[in-house]
Amino acid sequence: MTRESSLQALLLAFALACAAQASAQILYKLVDRDGRVTYSDREPKNHDGTVTRIEQDTAPTLVPQGKTVTAKPAEAAAPGMAENRNKSREALDKKVREAQARVDAARAAKAEGEVPLSEELQTVQHRYAPLREGQVPPRANCFNAVDPNGAATLNCPTQVPQEAYYERRKKLDDELRLAEEELAVAERAYRRGTD
Repeated sequence: MTRESSLQALLLAFALACAAQASAQILYKLVDRDGRVTYSDREPKNHDGTVTRIEQDTAPTLVPQGKTVTAKPAEAAAPGMAENRNKSREALDKKVREAQARVDAARAAKAEGEVPLSEELQTVQHRYAPLREGQVPPRANCFNAVDPNGAATLNCPTQVPQEAYYERRKKLDDELRLAEEELAVAERAYRRGTD
């Protein structure tokens, strides 16, 4: 036996020993109650979760010479972690945009609601001492009148908002506050979901 052939025989024996040892190796997949996965080469004792025994495939993977191997079509891969994260981020971003739109609409409604509606106004008569010669009335709609006691007065009617106006304004303020709170919640969820 030549030196080269003995070296080849030694390498072949070493490769077979490694292959036999590798084929005899068994792994265990451990999944605890929280869903965390770990692997071990020893069967666990008193493990609180599921244990799955994983044995290596010992079937030969050699292809006889002259035969071609046709690959099976790849199955549709399950959505990956990045794809799931992108979908989650898009959903959270959509919620933020919807909440922002509600805030913008509530702010616009509040700004439009500053002016009292005609049905929310009432007329109040302000009475002043009668004007002296040459004096100008405080407003153009003021007129001289006589009060119930027979005294001369200057009467100036003024329109002021009644309770319905203030109730409507409070409702608009509450709607804006609620929309801003929903926006803050959506923004916090977006930050947590994209970190």
